Parts: sequence; structure tokens; C-alpha cells
Amino acid sequence: MSDDQVPTITLAGREWTVPRLAPRQNRIVVPALLRLIPRIITAREDALAAKESDLAYLARFVDAPTYDELAALVYTALTRAHPELERQEFDDMPIETLELIGAVSVVARQAGLLRPVKPTN
Repeated sequence: MSDDQVPTITLAGREWTVPRLAPRQNRIVVPALLRLIPRIITAREDALAAKESDLAYLARFVDAPTYDELAALVYTALTRAHPELERQEFDDMPIETLELIGAVSVVARQAGLLRPVKPTN
């Protein structure tokens, strides 16, 4: 896969490549995704049905342990292509909560839990 085909996520105003993950990352990422994705989907559906704002949607599932799990899975996924990234450096980046949540689908694809997005011509 060439560099221009590797998906990216945006965190703290920077594009980060996220190649297919290896067992080193997947052993952390996959269990976290399997716990979080159903909660995220349910919260989104419930918030939409109740015509709630994005803030209310986030309040339905983001608590301190969930936030920590989101950060850990995104950081772990980044270490595949960016092994020099230290966890303390990551924790000090000005990352928006919605950026972490937005990274979930890319990380899930790169962990092999979702089908890859087919390029459109």
C-alpha cells in the first residue's frame, strides 16, 4: 500500500497515518473497539431519536474511563506508523474529543473489524 493510500486521522491539527495494525496494536485496540463501538452507536441513535445536540450525545457515553479508553486505543493505533510517539507527548496534545471519536472508524478498519473503504473513481 502506498503512502497516499494509507488512511489518516486528524489530531491536534496534524494528519497522522494509520496503516493496517499488527497484533501488537490489535491486542489492545480490538477489545476496546468491541466495547466502545456499540456504546457509541447506541448513544448516537438515542440522541438522534431524542433530537439532542452533539453535547448531549457525548454525555450519553463519554465518562472518564471511556475517554481514557478512547485515548489509549487511538494512541496505540498511532504507534504502528509512529513508534517514536511517546504516550506523555500524546496526552499533552490539544486533541478534541470529537477528533478521538472520529478516529474510531479508521482505527476499526485498520484493525480489520470493518471492511476497507473502496476508492471511488
